[in-house]
Amino acid sequence: MGILGRTRAVVLAAAVAAATCASAHVPAGAEGTSSGPGIDRAIAGVQSRDLLPLTDALLLPKAGFGFADGMKLVQMSPEDLEKQLEAVALTDARWLRVPFNWSLIESTRGVYDWSQVDRVVDRARAHGLEVLANLAYAPTWARASRTTGTGPPRAGRTYGAFAGAATRHFAGRVEHFEIWNEPNFAKFFGGSATHAHAPEKYTRLLKKASRAIRAESRQAVVVAGALAPGTDTDETYSMPTFVQRMYDAGARRFFDAISLHPYTTTSPASWDRVYGDVTEVRQLMRAHKNGRRKIWYTEFGHTSPLGGLSEVAQAAWVVKELAAAAARPYVGPAFLYSIRDSGTDRTDYGQNFGTLLTYDFRPKALATVLSVVDLLP
Repeated sequence: MGILGRTRAVVLAAAVAAATCASAHVPAGAEGTSSGPGIDRAIAGVQSRDLLPLTDALLLPKAGFGFADGMKLVQMSPEDLEKQLEAVALTDARWLRVPFNWSLIESTRGVYDWSQVDRVVDRARAHGLEVLANLAYAPTWARASRTTGTGPPRAGRTYGAFAGAATRHFAGRVEHFEIWNEPNFAKFFGGSATHAHAPEKYTRLLKKASRAIRAESRQAVVVAGALAPGTDTDETYSMPTFVQRMYDAGARRFFDAISLHPYTTTSPASWDRVYGDVTEVRQLMRAHKNGRRKIWYTEFGHTSPLGGLSEVAQAAWVVKELAAAAARPYVGPAFLYSIRDSGTDRTDYGQNFGTLLTYDFRPKALATVLSVVDLLP
C-alpha cells in the first residue's frame, strides 16, 4: 500500500467517524438537522490507524485540490504567512487562490503596488503551489458613485487594463486568472444599483479582462463566474440563471473554465439544491458547446463554531465534498475555504471556516487527516 493511498484512507476514516457529531450540531443558518447523504451511517470513536484498509475509498479531483483565503492572506506578517503555507505543504494540495484586490493594488489610477501579492505568490510557488489570481473589487476612482465598495467599475476598459497589467507583471509566475468574486450576489457586485443587470455587466467585464489577459499571455487560463449558491431574488441570482444570462450576453468565447462555490449546509435539501444547480450549469455549458471546459470549485467548506459543527464533523463534510467533486469528471481543481480561522471568537459563524488551523495556529481535525503521512509507520 502506497503512502498516498494510506493517507486517503485515513482522511475518509476520520470523516466517517465524525458523523454522529455532524448530525448532532447545526451551524447558524442551517436548513435542517439531517446530516445528509452518506454521513448518517457512522462509525464513532475509531482510531485513524484502524482504518487503513479503506485505502481507495476517498477520491480527490483529478486536477487536484487547494485552498482559498480572504484578504488577510496578503496582509498578514511574513511569519504568519509562512506558518499557513507550511500547513498547506503538509497536505497534497496543489493550488492556492490568492485575492488580487484591485482597490488596493491600483488605489491611484495607473500606479500599481504589487508588493503584497508578490510576496504571497512567491512564497506559494516556493511551497510548490500553483496560484489562481482572483481579480476583484474596483478602486474608488473607477467605481460608479452609487455603488458599494464591492462595485464594478464604470468602464470595463479600466478593469481590462488592470487584468492585463496583472498578467504582464506575473508572467512566468501566474497563469490562471479568475474574474471577480460572487457577482451573482448584490453585496459582492455593487449592491442594488447594479443587481438588475449584473449578469450582463459582469459579462462586459469578462470580455474586457479576457481580451487583455490573452493579449499578454497565450498560455493564460481565464476562469469566469466565481458564483455562490443562491436563488433568484432582488439580492441574489441562482448559479444557473446567472450563467444563462452570461451566455445570452455573449460570454461563450471569453473563458476557459467556469468557477462555482458549492457551499452547502448539513441539510439534504441544501445538498440537493446546490449540486442540482451545479448539474444545471454543466448542462448549460454543454448546450452552448462548452462541454470540454471544466467547472472549478474555487471555494467550498464548512464552519466549526461553538454550538455548530465540531472540527471533526467539519472535516467529515469537507471530505464528503472532495469525493463529490472527484465523482464528477467535469470538475477541475477544488479549493477549500479557508486555511485558518479568521478570528478568535469561537461562537462566530464567519470566523471559524479555517480547515487546517485555528486562529492561534492549532491544527484542526482536517489538518491531521490530510497530513497524516507523518503519523504512519
